[in-house]
Amino acid sequence: MRSLFPVIFAIILIFIFGVVQLLFLRFLNREWWQKRWVRMAAWTLPASGAVSVVLWGYGEYSRVDWLAYPGAIIAVLAFILEVALTLSLPVSGIIHLVNRVFDWLGKRGLRGKSAVVDHRRRLFLKTSAAIIPLATLAAGGVGVASAMAGARVYRRPIPIDDLPEDLDGLKILHITDIHLRHYVGLDDLTDVLEAARPHEPDIVLVTGDVADDLRVLPDALRLIGELNCPLGGYGCLGNHEYFRGLSDVIRAFGRSSVQLFVNDGIRLKRGDTPVFIGGIDDPMLMRVRDYGLFDEDLDETLDGTNQDDFIIMMSHRPNAFDYAADRSVALTLSGHTHGGQVGLDGRSLFESVWPERYLWGHYRIKQSHLYTSSGVGHWFPFRLGCPAEAPVLELRKA
Repeated sequence: MRSLFPVIFAIILIFIFGVVQLLFLRFLNREWWQKRWVRMAAWTLPASGAVSVVLWGYGEYSRVDWLAYPGAIIAVLAFILEVALTLSLPVSGIIHLVNRVFDWLGKRGLRGKSAVVDHRRRLFLKTSAAIIPLATLAAGGVGVASAMAGARVYRRPIPIDDLPEDLDGLKILHITDIHLRHYVGLDDLTDVLEAARPHEPDIVLVTGDVADDLRVLPDALRLIGELNCPLGGYGCLGNHEYFRGLSDVIRAFGRSSVQLFVNDGIRLKRGDTPVFIGGIDDPMLMRVRDYGLFDEDLDETLDGTNQDDFIIMMSHRPNAFDYAADRSVALTLSGHTHGGQVGLDGRSLFESVWPERYLWGHYRIKQSHLYTSSGVGHWFPFRLGCPAEAPVLELRKA
């Protein structure tokens, strides 16, 4: 039943935004509503969204993937376009109102301009009114297309003060938020791993939300393990592991070469330098300000570490970074945020609104570092200026 929650939620949203965009078009943009083809297009959008959701839901319930997958994609596209119109049509409506006011003033003899100027004004306002919804619709389409484009795999240097010589050049393939199901498949994961292979990562760390379809989780872990990194592959839990079935997830990890850490870790060595790789549990039901669980999980995970250990911590949620920095954790790797899925110049567009969320990129507190990845996949396929990624983090002496 849980798998149908997104379907139910989607049809509610498509209905609400469909009604809103129809009302905005009907009452705020009467000039357009009078055109028959505009009315047909306006009704077609929510109708096609509703039909696609029905196909999606039936495919989910009957496990008919060839119906569920295209149904989910078309439903999301319809929803994105409805949101784009909901945001833009009020602005177009204001422009149309301004145009009507000028026309009214002209009829009252208060125009004070020539007919040529009046014609230019009308053309400018009508063009502006049309450009705004067209631009938002185009941005919506680009965002969906970008989400389908695949993840970037690239080398990202992380400069660290007093980095031990043995760790200078250590390469970590950071994989998170694959969300294997409708929008990201095993073929996409294979492409990511093949693109990472030439970088010769020393270790692969997976920070949760691997598969929303647990049927493919064993194959996903097998593919990750076949990368055969010298220091191995390790993972931690995300909230979707709880959503989909924790016992099945633990069983799948237990049968793979990718070791799962739940408030636990392992001590490795690179040269003469001990490296502790840890992973904390995901506080799935954590309230916005109830961060006490991070204290407990980090203390449990770090119990038994030595002062000489270079500590790398996996935490699905980047909110743990403040607590990890208090414990002098050298590097924390996280995901969960998807970078807000809208970005600008390598940062989340919502960075200024929620700076404490560490939404995307490299952060530093004193001698502790965090990298929050925007993730390989998504459960909602929309990305604008925030591409999916699987960075190869290379530790370098600052």
